[in-house]
Amino acid sequence: MQPKYPTTLFVKTLNKIWFFVFIALVIWIARYWHIGSFGLYVDDLTIIPRAVEMNATELLKYIYGYIVHLYGHARPLSDSFIYIFSHLGWKLGGMQGAYWLGYLIFTLNGILFYLLLKRIGNQTLAVTGTLAYCLFSADTTQVFLTHSLGLQPSLTLLLLACHLYLSDKRWLSYLVALIILFSYETPFTVFIAFPLLIKPWQKRLVKEMVWHGLILGCMLGGIFLLRSVVGEGRVAGLGFPQVLLTPVTHMIQGPVVSLGLYLYRPLQALKALNGEILITIIVGLPVLAWVISRLKVEATTDLSTFIVLIKDRVFSSPHFNDLKALLRLAFVGLTMLALAYPFTFTIRAYAISGRDTRVHFAAVVGASIVCACGCSMILFMANLLRKKVIGTILLAGFFTLLMGYGFVIQRDYQLAWKYQQEFWSEVVQLVPDVEEGIVILVEPSGFRDTRQIDANTWNLPRIFEQIYNFPAEWKNPPRVYRLVPGWQNHITTSEGTFRLDVVTTTAPPSLYQTIETSRVILLESGKGHLVRRSAPITLNGKEFALKAPSAPVLNLFEKGFLFNFLIQIPQKGE
Repeated sequence: MQPKYPTTLFVKTLNKIWFFVFIALVIWIARYWHIGSFGLYVDDLTIIPRAVEMNATELLKYIYGYIVHLYGHARPLSDSFIYIFSHLGWKLGGMQGAYWLGYLIFTLNGILFYLLLKRIGNQTLAVTGTLAYCLFSADTTQVFLTHSLGLQPSLTLLLLACHLYLSDKRWLSYLVALIILFSYETPFTVFIAFPLLIKPWQKRLVKEMVWHGLILGCMLGGIFLLRSVVGEGRVAGLGFPQVLLTPVTHMIQGPVVSLGLYLYRPLQALKALNGEILITIIVGLPVLAWVISRLKVEATTDLSTFIVLIKDRVFSSPHFNDLKALLRLAFVGLTMLALAYPFTFTIRAYAISGRDTRVHFAAVVGASIVCACGCSMILFMANLLRKKVIGTILLAGFFTLLMGYGFVIQRDYQLAWKYQQEFWSEVVQLVPDVEEGIVILVEPSGFRDTRQIDANTWNLPRIFEQIYNFPAEWKNPPRVYRLVPGWQNHITTSEGTFRLDVVTTTAPPSLYQTIETSRVILLESGKGHLVRRSAPITLNGKEFALKAPSAPVLNLFEKGFLFNFLIQIPQKGE
């Protein structure tokens, strides 16, 4: 008789590969289905063009200097990853190549998380937890290139550190964890709870947690001193009450929001129901129901016996072993979830839309574990009640709607890119006479925005010089500023100039300035399109003359990197 081991190993390997493909498919559908119509947003527009235009030697030299001088808020690896991966992705396949690399990093993290759950729990926990991880929607920025290429590698490092720790390669795990502090640091504190994943809990766990905490505390202290020495603003500027109160507040608010959004996002998907989401429900529901139905969740007793055991408080019974294991793991997940927020000083922890949802970035590990425990509990109770089909359909519907919400996010990314293209295509038609030092102000009602990603906001003044290559000797290339509501009441100065600052524009502080009104072009909204104001403008009872139109020169300049991506040239007859 042939031994069964080779066949068993082959089946296990096949099942694992099959689920890896399933993970990749879920992520693709929920976040990357419309990859062909995604673009560049906010930070992407200044970082990525610079990275792509460098050759390999220039790129390596730039990254070396970036790391040595601890640029990027003293966490140089985050931006370095963006430069490296965007450069490589563009070489492989242009903008979509960069998105493909972001997708692969996200998928790798999903697989690493699945393997982690396999080490600490059963298949039910691993499958439901991985689905919760891949469809985590408290953070809606996973597809944003600056985040997928710059932040997601920090989660990769965290998950690798966890696997090394559980494999008893402790010092190597600490080295990997230390690297997180030089990348995007919020996942680092989640690593504090990793010893709690070791089972069973024994007396030596207390000693291990103490040593673990001391080692990580020394790392944090060293990094804090290093950042203080190099003058990293967000460390040097922290006041005493804020440095203590903000982390505690966020550790309370953040978990409530990130877990609550697991329930709110399906409702948002239903509210935004369209053809894509409907097809996702029709196709995804039976597929996910089949996947979940294959999970083995056996009730060790019947409901009546279980109730008797609870009434008699016989909690030492073997019937409670699975339940106690789930409760213990849920506690670990909640601990990891709270520890995802101590470093989120600069963003509100209750953000549920837009780029600010990156505050929940590191919460995905703990939140997914808690969600997996909840799903396992639902299946446990469904089996206990002999209602497994109902439990299966309930969870399948939950994950299907989370997947459907992914199309809501993708739609905003599509629209934001479209709005940028429409905006810049209009601007270049309206300001053909730009000169050095010219400022183009755009009245705020002339913009269209999306909920989940910014379109034409604070980075706007840095874009024009990447659409056209203006002469190198121009110290002040033309810049476009987005005015804020109520700008008319604050923009004028006693000298008769315009003041561009935090109360009048949305722009980086380094680009605030005062400008002679004769150097200003004002674009206003008219019938759904931008129009250039030619008449003087009256503000605070005083009339100000704006730049008069002059000979067009814009088409004389060489087209820049962003021209072909942002400028839509009208076809004849349009």
